[in-house]
Amino acid sequence: MQLGWIDFSKEDRQKALDVINLLSEQGAVDELGIGIVRDAFANYFFPGTSTIQTRAKYFLIVPYILRDAIDGRYGKDVNRILRAIDAEEKECGIKLLEANPKAEGVIGTRVLPKGWVARKPSDIYWNGIRTYGIFCDYGLSIPEYVSLAVKLNTQKSSAKLGNRNDETEENEKDDSDAGDIMNVSFWNLPIYHDNWRDNLTIELTNEEAFYLDKQIQKGAKGTLLEYVLKNRIDMNKYEDFVSMAAELSEKVEEKLAYMMKLACEFNNLVYMARVRFNVMLSEEENEVAVSEWDRLKPQVKRRANVDLSAVLNKLELHNPGTYLFLSKLQKAFKALDIDAADELIKKRERQLKGINRAKLNRTKEFDHSKWVGGGELDYRFSNARRIINDIYSGEVSSDV
Repeated sequence: MQLGWIDFSKEDRQKALDVINLLSEQGAVDELGIGIVRDAFANYFFPGTSTIQTRAKYFLIVPYILRDAIDGRYGKDVNRILRAIDAEEKECGIKLLEANPKAEGVIGTRVLPKGWVARKPSDIYWNGIRTYGIFCDYGLSIPEYVSLAVKLNTQKSSAKLGNRNDETEENEKDDSDAGDIMNVSFWNLPIYHDNWRDNLTIELTNEEAFYLDKQIQKGAKGTLLEYVLKNRIDMNKYEDFVSMAAELSEKVEEKLAYMMKLACEFNNLVYMARVRFNVMLSEEENEVAVSEWDRLKPQVKRRANVDLSAVLNKLELHNPGTYLFLSKLQKAFKALDIDAADELIKKRERQLKGINRAKLNRTKEFDHSKWVGGGELDYRFSNARRIINDIYSGEVSSDV
């Protein structure tokens, strides 16, 4: 399939790249259109994270670069500054690999030093940087931030030039305006140092880890992410979200425990649909899918037991099509009418993709030994665990 778009700005281009990325993320293939619910749960439990974040260090490398970019070193042309930011991010990637060629999670590892990535660290981490209050939000995109910063810096310069004669009333007004401009603060970065590029590594320094720990807790109040950090929960003890929820649901606050219960029950229903999808796609030749369905058969009624209305209401989702599909699927599973469930799954895929693109209409074209469409819902558990492990490691390091 080929995709194309007409873009009138960098923001338009980025939105298109975001869509393409969602279609290609490993483990995030959404054959049945339940991604909107999965992602809403993930944002509820682990806000500021995404499936393509790799290491916690980028929550600081990106702000360091963006902070430096508006200090005048690249002039006043917004496009030139944005190109410089891109170049700086690439250069940091090279430095990280020079420090440790085997470092995990360095963005661009496969193409550096000659090439670079379409999804830059600033694109991947910007939402989290705003969510955690590292950037003082204002609802700005990165190009908007750069543009506003350039304008403010220009106004500051003009205000200073206007203050050559302190005896005039006009210059008193200039003083007032300059004060307002100087009070605009984009960043909450008390740990920033001018020499941050020196000895740059993918690991957090002790200072960075403690800062990020507290900052994420502030920006993720009432969430599972805050609870884990606040209580020093070792996420490596758990294989997945379900196993973590089983242990922590009795310890967290009631509302959070209820949402974890809903998420696990929603996963039970969706996972059965994904297994059936793979059984049908492989024409019952995928041994893993067939074996998994045999395991699930005695549990079908129980696993279909989820309050779908509560799921969508609690997550404040308004998607009648998704609710209708899930409710009909749930009814079929509860009645043990697997043929009806299969037909609903086939119909859902055709509605989402069209007859010609639906995989279940072209079963002969696919490798019947491969699994398609994702498995158990992770809700970004693995991504959050990677970020949290980085913070814990930095906090026990001797680097100060």
